[in-house]
Amino acid sequence: MTTLPTNARLCHRCAQHFIGRACPKCPPALSSAPPAAPVAPRAVDVPKLVVRLKGQVRGGKNGMGVTRTGRHYAKPTFARWRDDAVRQIHPQLPFPWTAIAVPCNVRLDYVAGDKRRRDMPAVLDAVWHVLEKAGVVADDTLLWAVQSSRSYDNAAPGVTITFL
Repeated sequence: MTTLPTNARLCHRCAQHFIGRACPKCPPALSSAPPAAPVAPRAVDVPKLVVRLKGQVRGGKNGMGVTRTGRHYAKPTFARWRDDAVRQIHPQLPFPWTAIAVPCNVRLDYVAGDKRRRDMPAVLDAVWHVLEKAGVVADDTLLWAVQSSRSYDNAAPGVTITFL
């Protein structure tokens, strides 16, 4: 009976033991090596932009309604907040501005104006809706929050959105 070295692996294709990263008997495409990581978008594709919204963020999840026929609509309080936020964004955009059309990472610094409990998906949903409505991004599915922070300040609530 032969004993195998402790660093021997079993090939999932040919069921033979081997030492190293890939089975020498199987072609590289069929080896047990993990697939290559997807290529991230280049940093030059996404402009460096920082947008600040003043005031308490209204949650986006509960700010929308659905009629009996299936039509989605913004509830009046959310619609007022959204329209005000869009008016705040337009002066902050450089001229001329074209909407971001590539996937990009975003940092969100949220400052609550009251001590009510709010969940992060509701705040993200509201901010993403506003950025799409204001024409900052072509589609809000291109945004991905990779960093975030939250704090409380009754005097200066708002959110700062930084495109990384």
